[in-house]
Amino acid sequence: MQFIDSHAHLTDPAFDADRDVLITRTLPAANIIKSVEIGCAPDEWQPSLALAEQYPGLIVPVLGVHPEYCVKFTDKHIKTFQQFLKGPRVAAVGEIGLDYTCLQEADKQTQQVVFEQMITFADEAKLPLVLHVRREAEDYSVYDDTFSLLKHSWKKSTSRPYSGVLHCFCARYEEAKKALDMGMLLGINGCFTYKKNEYIRQAVKKAGVDKIILETDCPYLSPQGKRGTRNDPSNIPLIAQFVADYLDVPLEELAEKTTRQTKLLYALR
Repeated sequence: MQFIDSHAHLTDPAFDADRDVLITRTLPAANIIKSVEIGCAPDEWQPSLALAEQYPGLIVPVLGVHPEYCVKFTDKHIKTFQQFLKGPRVAAVGEIGLDYTCLQEADKQTQQVVFEQMITFADEAKLPLVLHVRREAEDYSVYDDTFSLLKHSWKKSTSRPYSGVLHCFCARYEEAKKALDMGMLLGINGCFTYKKNEYIRQAVKKAGVDKIILETDCPYLSPQGKRGTRNDPSNIPLIAQFVADYLDVPLEELAEKTTRQTKLLYALR
């Protein structure tokens, strides 16, 4: 079996002490054939590209501006960002979107302006989107705002089989269906394993194994049983087993489908 971690942050300082060992030894031992590195702030773009350069074939870079960091994105970054997207390595634009839990860092209007800019850049580069959408408590209006902006601004110019992924899916089937109807996949990580998140599991079961990919969002969101410890891509098989058991599909089938779908989304060989 082979797996891909479709969303990781291995340039995070949490990995400074053992990054090389993790990438060259731990990942292969866990049958992780690739890890998608998310550079989600201007100061993260170059380190993410450098990591992919250092480990060609293993690390796949995705660049964008996380809503929490959108105040860091200014006009001086536009040309640099567009130039990076023209390179052969960048697989998508992300993570981008709206996050109403971090309004002290960036208000709704600022987030929406930068989100629309990112959508435009992705269309220009014909790349899919990696979406970050996070709500405040039980208020799902952030999803309404996200899908409204997508319908208004997104041309979906990518020719890939999937137009994007709703990263760290933590919502109801109502939100899942809106993403799926736009040609997106659902990114499933440790949140799926948490006891309180039955509503996520039910939504994913309704969506089906053909509509999901696996991720860690490491070093955050370690799966159940490892909470409180640093997450890393080697936990993907653990997440996969949990998902396979819940969906009642063989682990081998889940691995094959999620790996294939990740490759199609990011145009990986």
